[in-house]
Amino acid sequence: MKRIIGSVLAIALFAANAVWADRGNLEKAARILDQQSRAGKGEFITYLTGAAAGYRWAGANCPPHDAQLDGRGYAKIALDEYQRRKTEYAGLPDFPLNVLALALMRGLQEKFPCRPEEQPPALKQ
Repeated sequence: MKRIIGSVLAIALFAANAVWADRGNLEKAARILDQQSRAGKGEFITYLTGAAAGYRWAGANCPPHDAQLDGRGYAKIALDEYQRRKTEYAGLPDFPLNVLALALMRGLQEKFPCRPEEQPPALKQ
């Protein structure tokens, strides 16, 4: 019985991923993110803020210590990067929020690149 339930769940997740990966859903997610960034709150903002914290700790980008980044700032960076490479992101077969999180990571790396001598905050001694 557990195998049957597991198989059904796996099929449902695969089908859901295929549906959500549709280009129209990515555009819809970008519009929702834009709306939430104007309000300064929302689930997409929270998701990207968490992703940005993870990228920072992983050393994927190195914003200055005095950078005033919040959910609105992260949303702007993600949306700007998404708009620059829209056709590339539209071809990615993943959930829209994951694609926007990738756009955020690339945008942060472009805006705040790490110099070779810099290390993630957790590794500094």
